[in-house]
Amino acid sequence: MKEIKINQVIEYLSPTFIFSYFFVHNIFLVLIGIAFSLYLININMINNLKKSINRNIVIKNESKDSNKNDKKINSNTINIKSTKEDIKLTLVEEIEEFGFIPSIDKKKNTNAA
Repeated sequence: MKEIKINQVIEYLSPTFIFSYFFVHNIFLVLIGIAFSLYLININMINNLKKSINRNIVIKNESKDSNKNDKKINSNTINIKSTKEDIKLTLVEEIEEFGFIPSIDKKKNTNAA
């Protein structure tokens, strides 16, 4: 016996749902028939999309695992703390921190603004 595939059933079912509107007057059956028809038209594209998504998920999972191992190695080797004293602040940062424009002379610390 020949096996009946689900696609063959849907091929006959979709026009049946669409033409059933003339007898049953139910728009939902028509919409279901249209959905089945669109599925059958785009079945190759849908299968290719599924395959590409599965490939991307596998690649991302592998890269995440390797990134976790790399991060563990990097976090153990690099442990440098930076402080504000090491960095020379720009004028904008100084204005934000002190609330006024500092003068060039460190001794002359008056409010210019």
